Amino acid sequence: MPTAGQKKLLEELKNSLTQAVPEGQVEDSDYTRTGCHLEVRLDQGGMRRVAKVMLDKRFYLETITAVDFIDHFELVYLYSTYYQDVFRVITRIRIAKDATPFSVSAIYPGAIWLEREVYDFFGIRFQEHPDLKRIINPDDADYFPLLKNFGKTKFTEEIDDILC
Repeated sequence: MPTAGQKKLLEELKNSLTQAVPEGQVEDSDYTRTGCHLEVRLDQGGMRRVAKVMLDKRFYLETITAVDFIDHFELVYLYSTYYQDVFRVITRIRIAKDATPFSVSAIYPGAIWLEREVYDFFGIRFQEHPDLKRIINPDDADYFPLLKNFGKTKFTEEIDDILC
């Protein structure tokens, strides 16, 4: 059951996000089922506008990840706050496989590392990112391990030769 503070914040956020991204869907979410109080869905753009609203409301960027679907990616941004009440917001942004979304690192500097991780594992390149390079995998890797089409590569074949 949401607290009075959470209900108030929910209404404020819904209004602010609806104004910031009128093309998006802003909906309540069942916290006990999803772990989030509010869900925002967008197609292609709008993540910077959402990030600005979240920063203005004293939310921090908890994580960024992606999901690889057959015909598109979905970028997932998770924002949280403990300022007044515990409150979490998930933003899902559908992008084309060849899209280059804008970085939110100018708004949330911690996103530099998170976006590098998304690039390293999914191959999604962020526009205006200050240092987009691999963070865990080797710089010369010819693969992105969390893609659905990930299979044998030169690098994994070398590992198989060593281990087998």
